[in-house]
Amino acid sequence: MNHSFKLTVKAVTIILLSFLFVACSTKKVEKVTLIIPQPPEEPKLFYIDTYEGSNTFQETKALDIFIGKENAMSAGRLFKPYGVNGIDDKMYVADSAVGVVFVFDTTNKKVSMIGDSSEGKLMSPIGIAHDSNNNVYVSDSKLKKVYGYNPDGDLIFAIGKKNEFRRPTGLAINPKLNRLYVTDTKAHNIKVYSLDGKALFKFGKRGTSAAGDFNFPTNIAIDPRNGNVVVSDTQNFRVQIFDKDGKFISKFGQIGDRAGMFARPKGIGVDTEGHIYIADAAFNHIQVFDDKGRLLIYFGGHWQKTPGTFIQLSGLHVDKNDRIYIVDGLRGAVQVFQYVSKEWKRKNPAEYKKLKEYKPKKIKKVKKIERVPLDIPSQFPREEKLEKDMLKF
Repeated sequence: MNHSFKLTVKAVTIILLSFLFVACSTKKVEKVTLIIPQPPEEPKLFYIDTYEGSNTFQETKALDIFIGKENAMSAGRLFKPYGVNGIDDKMYVADSAVGVVFVFDTTNKKVSMIGDSSEGKLMSPIGIAHDSNNNVYVSDSKLKKVYGYNPDGDLIFAIGKKNEFRRPTGLAINPKLNRLYVTDTKAHNIKVYSLDGKALFKFGKRGTSAAGDFNFPTNIAIDPRNGNVVVSDTQNFRVQIFDKDGKFISKFGQIGDRAGMFARPKGIGVDTEGHIYIADAAFNHIQVFDDKGRLLIYFGGHWQKTPGTFIQLSGLHVDKNDRIYIVDGLRGAVQVFQYVSKEWKRKNPAEYKKLKEYKPKKIKKVKKIERVPLDIPSQFPREEKLEKDMLKF
């Protein structure tokens, strides 16, 4: 095995505990245990489930595997998901190709939609956010608007006069200040609104080197500890951090094919302890940093038909309970993980004990894979300094 490949392999333990094939159905029921890093190391993350559509909760007919974009809506299946957001027992996923937001109700085990009716009908939804009243906000890059829907999916307002947005994408809400932050990718700035749609201010301009400048920024997140705004400055291959009023604080990252570097940073989220999660669509990796830009851990790789590997990552969201929603774009799925935070350990002592005591029966090693687009290796080389930093996570 290539020495540079060992860290990612060590970070992933995949155990297939059971398989159940249903007659006349393509749905395969399996329970997977994936703990990162591998036991007996202290668990930091573990896999919860993968969601593709209605088939997540029910059997799938054999012909459904040939589903296309035209039939994805009627079949309740994701086709080209991008943005994601989690609210308690519901997950909202923006599908830019189908033109709706899929709503996964994990309690009642059903899938519904937002933005499929005449009022508030979407064309190419990208970003999703929610406020403290569980109203849902959706950006539409083609219509160049941001829509607000109540918990029942009814339109309550729309933001976006003529020429107000060039291409609205990522959304984030500061619930304490009742502010909506909108990434306008082609305008190279962040626009800020009140939750009733009133424009407050904007920050950023196009630039490729200066602090606070953007070059096609995409996704955005709010640090729940202090309200800082964290932005994926995609074509500058970096992450920038601002205070709640848009004042520049810091930046980290550069283009490259080594751990801690970026090629196509997209989805971004911040957990309750301030760790920053970044999805790189070129590497198909999730990298986790502290707020100083120090790499703590990473996992992923090109899709190997197992959780924790991906095909063209896009959106990412971390909810108030430290669940991490990762959009597996070309596969048409969302993988959900749990960060083992101090609060999670306190609330779930029995589950934490199981994670600590878990002994894998079989470790499935990830095979060496071909290089991904842009001629960038999909696995990062191992460095002693990075390994030391990772121990702080």
